[in-house]
Amino acid sequence: MTTLTAGLAILLFSAVVAHAHPHGNEPIIIGIAPQQEPAKIHGMWQPFLRYLEREVGHAFAFETAPSIEEFQKRVLEGRYDIWWGNPLTYIQASKRLGYVAIARDTTRIAGLLVTRKEDGVKSAKDLLGKKIAYSAPDAIGGTLLVQDYLARAGVAPDQVETSYTGSHDSTYRAVLDGHAMAGGGVPRSFNALDPAVREKLAVLARTEEVAPQPFAVHPRLFRSVVTKIQRALLKLNWAPEGRDILASIQYKEIVVSNDFDYDIHRDVAQRLKIPF
Repeated sequence: MTTLTAGLAILLFSAVVAHAHPHGNEPIIIGIAPQQEPAKIHGMWQPFLRYLEREVGHAFAFETAPSIEEFQKRVLEGRYDIWWGNPLTYIQASKRLGYVAIARDTTRIAGLLVTRKEDGVKSAKDLLGKKIAYSAPDAIGGTLLVQDYLARAGVAPDQVETSYTGSHDSTYRAVLDGHAMAGGGVPRSFNALDPAVREKLAVLARTEEVAPQPFAVHPRLFRSVVTKIQRALLKLNWAPEGRDILASIQYKEIVVSNDFDYDIHRDVAQRLKIPF
């Protein structure tokens, strides 16, 4: 065994400590956060799901939720065997239920503060007293990083009117329809917009970058199943169909992850006085 192979094997087997839980013929439930509308999310992730079923040799049941808040609620109820979504939800679910991060994208996440081009907003101070839309109160990129940016720019949360729309797509639509002067999003969902829609929006600011959304597994999964899932995720980087599948979910490259990658989010949560 080469040094590289041995190192990979160590990562694969040490990244997760999970208790056995027999699934039998029941599908493994995978939950995907609804950063876009549920129908769009379902279409984006279907090639990924079919690939995972082939590689792992087990049926998977795909689920999302009608809103980010509902998705986070389901995560914290332990509904999903494996899920992908908000790092803040991860640090909460890790502490409460024992979910463990096993993989992530190499691209770090940032928040975007967007406005309608025709409104001519030039700076954060122009938003004082205005309505700002966000997808959910505790979304890391699209809400908390943006709120932190605004506060540092002299626009405190109590100096604006805040509304929550349930998804990034709904937030962008609120801005376009004039229901909010600005909105929070992330590059992933912004770039997924129809070009004709995206052209009408302006990115007023991009926040600092933090570790991206993890794939996290529940401790009830067999260790052997988790290893197969993790190996399949990494294989996307070199499998013939891998690049197309990664592109469909707007991923650059998948790498092994672990709980320590999300200590930065614990720091953010403490700074903003968010319990986890």
